[in-house]
Amino acid sequence: MTASPVSNTSFDRDTAVQPLGSGSYGAMISESWNIVAGPNGGYVAAIIARAMADEIDDPDRTLRSLTVHYLRRPLFEPATVSVVVERSGRSVSSVSAIMKQGDDLLCTALAAFSVPLDSAHAWNKDLPTDAHEAGVERAGNLPPAADNWITDLRFDAPFFSGEGTARIAGWIRTLDPRPIDALALVAISDALPPAPFPKVNTEMMVPTIDLTVHIRADLPHLSMNDDDSVFAEFTTSHLADGFNDEDGFMWAPDGTLLAQSRQLAIAR
Repeated sequence: MTASPVSNTSFDRDTAVQPLGSGSYGAMISESWNIVAGPNGGYVAAIIARAMADEIDDPDRTLRSLTVHYLRRPLFEPATVSVVVERSGRSVSSVSAIMKQGDDLLCTALAAFSVPLDSAHAWNKDLPTDAHEAGVERAGNLPPAADNWITDLRFDAPFFSGEGTARIAGWIRTLDPRPIDALALVAISDALPPAPFPKVNTEMMVPTIDLTVHIRADLPHLSMNDDDSVFAEFTTSHLADGFNDEDGFMWAPDGTLLAQSRQLAIAR
């Protein structure tokens, strides 16, 4: 198994993996993805997804579903991702993986990779109406991980003001232009500030328990250039018993839905 080609962008360098043999891959958790309490969860998931794609080693089988459970906070040190192709059928390959640092188990993950499939039925979730309204280029006091993205955000009240709705949306792309592929969408699924921030009235942290991403379009999308952004929207509908959900949708500029996500996080 050879390492997958890595373009010379900061995102690809930071998510690079190196084959170690027998389904294992080495990675480096970069401190540039720090969210103060550790590395960003979407970034960690993108590393795992890259190792899985390298193990599948089939350009016709692309990522369609990924779920990552976060068991322990990764350190900004080398990590190992061990991948197992559990089954490879005619259309879908099912893959599992674990990420470790030394003897510490950090993450477990399951994914599905699929060949293109046709259906007689299709419809699309519409791009939100505020996608083409004025936004804010950056919110204040964001962690270092935010510097890996170019953003144009939408939210209806200052963070921790208790005056807004639990929604964060906006246009986003990687700092260095590159195609919007499955790895980028996995990272984007956890890239914006947490959706509850405008609605709660005190500062909070929301470490992720699990993150699921569904890729809903062939990638890279033909309508998009390398320097195009996607419009991402994240909402929280329920915060109780110390946990909150967050549902996400990501669109191409032409309104094509590219991905969906859902995560459960600790609200503290």
